[in-house]
Amino acid sequence: MSTNAERIIQIVTPLSDVVELLVLGCSIDDANIYSQTLRNSGMAVHLSTAYTPDELDQLLQSADADVVLVNCDAEEIDFTTAIRQIREISPLAAFILLSDNPEEELFFAAETSAQDIIERHDYAHLIYVVNREQQNMVTKKKLLAVTQELKETRQRYETLTESAGEAIAYIHQGMHVYANPAYVSLFGFKNADELEGLPFMDLITSDDRLKFKPVLHKLDEQHTADQLSINCVTNDGRNLPVTMDFAPSTIDGEDCTQVIIRDQSPELDIEQRLAELANYDTDTGLYNRKYFTGQLEERLEQAQAAEQRLSMVMISIGNFQDIKTDYGLDGAELVLKAASQILNETTYDTDLIARFGEHEFAILCTPETSAESLAQRLYRALNEQDYELDGQSIKPKFAVGITHSDEPPAQSSTEFISHASRACKTALAKGAATSLFDATQSADSGQSKKDESVIQLIDHALAHDRFHLIYQPIVSLHGNSREDYAVYVRMLDDDDQQISPKEFIDEAVRSERMAEIDRWIIRSAIREVANHRSNGHKLNFMITLSASAIEDDSLLLWICDCLREFKAKGAWLTFAVSHNDVIGHLEKMEQLAEGLHKINCRISLSHFPFEQEAVNVVRHLQCDLVCFSPDISGKLSQDKQQQELLKDYNQQLHQENVKTIVIYIEEAAQLTILWNVGVDFIQGNFIQKPVDTIIYDAEL
Repeated sequence: MSTNAERIIQIVTPLSDVVELLVLGCSIDDANIYSQTLRNSGMAVHLSTAYTPDELDQLLQSADADVVLVNCDAEEIDFTTAIRQIREISPLAAFILLSDNPEEELFFAAETSAQDIIERHDYAHLIYVVNREQQNMVTKKKLLAVTQELKETRQRYETLTESAGEAIAYIHQGMHVYANPAYVSLFGFKNADELEGLPFMDLITSDDRLKFKPVLHKLDEQHTADQLSINCVTNDGRNLPVTMDFAPSTIDGEDCTQVIIRDQSPELDIEQRLAELANYDTDTGLYNRKYFTGQLEERLEQAQAAEQRLSMVMISIGNFQDIKTDYGLDGAELVLKAASQILNETTYDTDLIARFGEHEFAILCTPETSAESLAQRLYRALNEQDYELDGQSIKPKFAVGITHSDEPPAQSSTEFISHASRACKTALAKGAATSLFDATQSADSGQSKKDESVIQLIDHALAHDRFHLIYQPIVSLHGNSREDYAVYVRMLDDDDQQISPKEFIDEAVRSERMAEIDRWIIRSAIREVANHRSNGHKLNFMITLSASAIEDDSLLLWICDCLREFKAKGAWLTFAVSHNDVIGHLEKMEQLAEGLHKINCRISLSHFPFEQEAVNVVRHLQCDLVCFSPDISGKLSQDKQQQELLKDYNQQLHQENVKTIVIYIEEAAQLTILWNVGVDFIQGNFIQKPVDTIIYDAEL
């Protein structure tokens, strides 16, 4: 198996061993003699020549050189400029100067950094020098490969350190020069900048400093020491018993010490530490959306009881996708981290800051904070920041939305978030710096009282867990032993009667509540499947996602958080998306599908129409399952054309290794047709109606 260095060399060098020879300022006859001399010595040579400036200009458009022979005695070409131009195109090329009087051209050779200068007709010397430079080129390319591999290794190491759950820091001459997010969090700092330059001794309790001094001296001399148990002090003055492990390392070429600190607090077990870390976004160090929404519900309830005002500021990077496209993930990450730091520095300690979406931030302000003033300061600071990646300037476009909990009154945390999100979208649409939510211009203002009552029911259900899941089995027609269930949602009224989605989904979409309902369904379904799995039942759930979920930039992070919270696996879940929703949000769905596959979730395309374009969508998204459009079920028994179309598309999908499902099975006659066609799975009331609780045969 080839190493990374070898692979890089294969990219840098041609596949053949042909020497690209470029001869400047020599007649074609002399150039052929040089070329033939090298061939006779055993080299494979491809010759290019230039005798005039025009010939050189034409050659520079396409030529790549390994060895360049320059006749210094010729006067037709400005060789100083020519050598500079060729080096820009072929930085590894070796330049060998030719002259009838080499001694007279030594100054020119030094000025142009040529590799050698020889007498024009000393062919033996020419062979020797070219052979030597070819060996040098191999060495240079190996060095380039190793350098690139070292750079990639460092990048991987830095990424691992940033995302590590253990607290890691680097100490140079007794000072912090780097700390990862876990270290920052452990000691109660807001960001790594607060630690940079802070004496390591400052984190040791006064009682243990005498004990730590000899260790610090040893670190200065040897950059390592034995494992140490000691008491530290956090930024808020809390005592923190820890163990420290030390190892020599380097940062920016300077010797330093890597310190790994493990919390030994008796009251803080590993589960609690993991729970704390689960509240943070690993990319920015800010709180994540899950923690923010939980805190928002508590604080909003308290504020309403005390008749106090809370405010929310939402910030969006309008051209974030363009930044990812133009500057890659490194550019996007740079902007996110810089913006996060500005938010930390500009807000008050009492404000709650979170990364709310892929390119959105939310700030919950206390009654003492003027949200409008804060929004203006944030917008200014974000736009005054220089965002540079490898010398390239990145220009993110920020928009800031503002809303208050009492103007108009937010009936729930979901409605509060919706108001902030709409204000932010208004700022983006108008190209304004900030926008305050205006209820008179909102989508709800023209709705009927009935519509408003439905929205209030939705908000009440989200706030008080008044949604309910039901389950319908998906059965294999060919003896597959998987236990698959489709998951559906109902809303409960005050009498615990189930309200069908037909009565509230449209209003949920119009009022921008659908994304929150999707999140409730996902979290509840993951909790339920994990519970069944822990009891030994190998269930799998199929969860339907709405168009709002596809557009939700942070949905994938939410799913990962839920899997981690309930110790569930992605392989237990299939996410179903409607064909029409995919077509309307194809770019977003591509990103979501890629992420879901990475965590081993399956993807099903539902409402599959009999169209060739739909097969292309399945192939493009690498779907695992296809659920045919529901309206075909009722036509199967009488419509031969529908049966032939189903058979044709079923075969095409099987060729793509995609399993197929037909739903709304209501009668036995349909089963024979579907079995003959080769459909993999069926679902419908004929098999079993949706149930509130999954009951196993052993329990009957």
